[in-house]
Amino acid sequence: MQRFVRLLILFAVPLLFVLAVYAQGGPVHAADKTQHRDKLAGLEAEGRDVVVIDGDTIIIDNVVADIAGIDAPELGQQCLHNGSFWDCGMSSAMQLRKYFAMAPFPVQCWPGDQERSSKPGDFPIVECGIGERDVAAAMISDGEALPISGYSHRYDRLSAEADNAEIGIHGGDMIAPADWRDGKRLEGETGRCLFVATADHHYIGTLDPRFGKINQTTNTELCSDEEARTKGYSYAP
Repeated sequence: MQRFVRLLILFAVPLLFVLAVYAQGGPVHAADKTQHRDKLAGLEAEGRDVVVIDGDTIIIDNVVADIAGIDAPELGQQCLHNGSFWDCGMSSAMQLRKYFAMAPFPVQCWPGDQERSSKPGDFPIVECGIGERDVAAAMISDGEALPISGYSHRYDRLSAEADNAEIGIHGGDMIAPADWRDGKRLEGETGRCLFVATADHHYIGTLDPRFGKINQTTNTELCSDEEARTKGYSYAP
């Protein structure tokens, strides 16, 4: 009997370990799926077809949406590391683009929890996965975004781990993205405004492949996706 118990334990421990690893790597699904809106249900695209607007905003299947649960540095935002400024906002956006460009599986998105998103307005909020990889969790683990407080405790834990290891934006000084949008800057920062208004009252960012072909106005620069929405612009269709 004792031998049987020992054998059971011997096989059970590796199994539990594998299950724990799978749970760690799986998507979060933080939102209640009963709250799905029809226009967002079942969004899917090949990774190369997902357009990255900034570190937490994408266009997937012709829908412009924020990635739920994270707040990334704004596109023109700079951070300070070892006495030198670097374009952490652009770095965040490029990392997100890299996830999609190298995706071995289709990107799938579903509605996130609007109330817990801490992002005002009725702009779509989505959680996205590439196979079993949760995109928001990956951005936080890689030090490219901060968690939105209260959205997912797993995100908070991953951010704390990245902070302890001083990964990415945790390795220096940074203004919180929300404060940066309110106009605060690091001393000496020369952050740029990398969104522009178009002649037909839309806006577009410099990472959009259509940027050079869009008819832009010459006097309206926008520092963030959120600022553009607040001023009544919608993203260029």
